[in-house]
Amino acid sequence: MSTNYLAPTAAELEREWGQTLADDWHADVVAGDFAPIIRRYGVGAAAQREVCLARFGLLQASAKSMRPPGTTVNSRSESAATRTASKGAWAGRQWCIVPAQCFNVPYYREGSKRSERWRIRRADRSPLSIAGLWDRWVGDDGETLLSFSILTLNCDLHPLLSRFHRPPSDKGEPQETRTPVLLAEEDFDAWLDTTPGRAPIYFGTFGKDDLEAEPAPASVRRTTMMMPLDTAVSEL
Repeated sequence: MSTNYLAPTAAELEREWGQTLADDWHADVVAGDFAPIIRRYGVGAAAQREVCLARFGLLQASAKSMRPPGTTVNSRSESAATRTASKGAWAGRQWCIVPAQCFNVPYYREGSKRSERWRIRRADRSPLSIAGLWDRWVGDDGETLLSFSILTLNCDLHPLLSRFHRPPSDKGEPQETRTPVLLAEEDFDAWLDTTPGRAPIYFGTFGKDDLEAEPAPASVRRTTMMMPLDTAVSEL
């Protein structure tokens, strides 16, 4: 799974996804941060892509309070339709695209329970578009929160991504490896317009040769850097 990713700069958001957003956001996104998402706005022929800031950590519309984000930063693609946190967004066709330069994952060396942070990105350094779900929560006082989660899938058999699994449980049992659902550019509009029944068509990732992984040690995360990936990651 992925609970940390690098968001695009404002310039990259406009160049790669054709969207503009005046607000600022932290480049290094973790649970609770606000980051850009792209969703479908409007209905019928008038519907178009819209970019907005949303909190990383899905909060379903039926929640009684604005609780802090938790495990809902990731929604399992196999069960999102039925899980309490995500079933409303799923039924409401509240799909989104999460623009990213890369996503970061923990890497455990054999025999160690301490992880190192690695980044996964496209081998050609073009951006990633992650499939997600969004929801809108409105409090009794009218306060509104837009939030989102990343959809994930099993990658135990992926030649590259399968390396990033958690160590065995305390009982010595192997643990599943998860990865974000990655969208191809030609599927953007189809994904945003899909139905709950057809959504699984888009649940996939890229092949081994299209991705690369390398260490990305974390240091001081809290910066408001807005710079290209190769520069930004050295500051994390």
